[in-house]
Amino acid sequence: MKTKTTAVLLFLSIGLIQGAVAQTFERAGMVAKSDLDAAIKKLAEVRRTVEQAKIPLSKELSGLETDALTKRKEADRVRRLRDNREVGLNTMRDRKSKLQENNIYLSSLLNDYIRRFESQIHIGEMQVYEGLLSGAKSAAENVNLSGNEKFAAQSEVLDAAFGRIERIMGGEVFNGKAVTPQGIFEDGQFAILGPVAYFASSDSPQAGLARLETNSLNAAVKDIGERFAPGIRHLVDNGSGTVAIDTTMGDAYKATKIKEPIWSMTHIRKGGPVMIPILLLAAIAILISIIKWFQIGAVKRARPIDLATILRHLNNDQKDEALAYAKGVKGPVGQMLSTAVEHADEDRDLIEEVLYEKIIITQPKLERMLPFIAVTAATSPLLGLLGTVTGMIKTFKLITVFGTGDAKSLSSGISEALITTEFGLIIAIPALIMHALLSRKAKGVVASMEQTAVGFINGISEKKEG
Repeated sequence: MKTKTTAVLLFLSIGLIQGAVAQTFERAGMVAKSDLDAAIKKLAEVRRTVEQAKIPLSKELSGLETDALTKRKEADRVRRLRDNREVGLNTMRDRKSKLQENNIYLSSLLNDYIRRFESQIHIGEMQVYEGLLSGAKSAAENVNLSGNEKFAAQSEVLDAAFGRIERIMGGEVFNGKAVTPQGIFEDGQFAILGPVAYFASSDSPQAGLARLETNSLNAAVKDIGERFAPGIRHLVDNGSGTVAIDTTMGDAYKATKIKEPIWSMTHIRKGGPVMIPILLLAAIAILISIIKWFQIGAVKRARPIDLATILRHLNNDQKDEALAYAKGVKGPVGQMLSTAVEHADEDRDLIEEVLYEKIIITQPKLERMLPFIAVTAATSPLLGLLGTVTGMIKTFKLITVFGTGDAKSLSSGISEALITTEFGLIIAIPALIMHALLSRKAKGVVASMEQTAVGFINGISEKKEG
């Protein structure tokens, strides 16, 4: 019973609760609807307000956009101007850099031209252009001068060079000083004819070629003979005259300066100490060659008629006459024939031994001192090679001290190296030829004795067989 009552109460409570909830939802809906209507009304009012404010704002936005577009265009124009100015500035900088490089290059060319001009003009003309050249060179090295000032100094040399070309085309005469052959520094006049220069002194009758001498900073006068002096002086004074022209451009004059005979003492001294044994060997070899030439040439060879006469006397049993005739033949051949006649009655083998002994005794006498000539022929080139080695050692020592820039300081060692070899070959070749000739003459005498000995033995044998 209680259960049913409880259920009824539960259902009643649920119904009450549902009714309350329904009323609550209904009130909430009404509130929400009123709020929604108020919000919609407010939204409409806001929209009207926005619509009213939108028109002036649109006008203001349109004006601002137009102003922004104008300023953007102005900014683009300014940016283009800036870029163009930067490009122009960079172009000007590049052009300036190139012009500076060109100026440096032109300055270098002008300096090279000034140096060449100074080296190519005649030594006598240095008196005319010395101040101009020194000013241009000092200006090029002066850091305090501007580029225009340096160019002005260098351009003066260029103008002077062009003017010189115009003047010397027909010859130029100018005053100057030169050193005469007597070593006196005299005033006078130079005459330039192309690459040739002449000088006529005002203080003396001296006239001749003007040249640069070694170890001298001034023009020196070269005397070319009295017959040309009047012509040179007339050329200097009047612009015409008979003068000597060196077509080799000075090479012939230089060749005469360095030309010297092989056997001159100056040339021999350049060979150094090795020349002493070379010349000593040469002198001894020459002396021996002369002595042996006459000595061997004086040896009389046996004539066929002498051998035939001796054999005829022996065949006729006239031994005394044969011996007397044999002793009348001079030299080792006569001695051999005399010995052969004395032993004519002996056996053939004994006669051969006796004659062979005479030939053996004679041969060393004929060939005596000839080996020294052969030794000279073999030793002279070796001594020349020794001089070459010592000369090259001296040259390399000079290179170590002075370097390779001064050729004159190296010439002594090179001369010693070449001259000793030269004399070694000059002596060796004739010595070798002389040794061959003398040996041939000596062998000819020995061959003649052998031939005579064989003829004598054969003639004696025919007698004994008969």
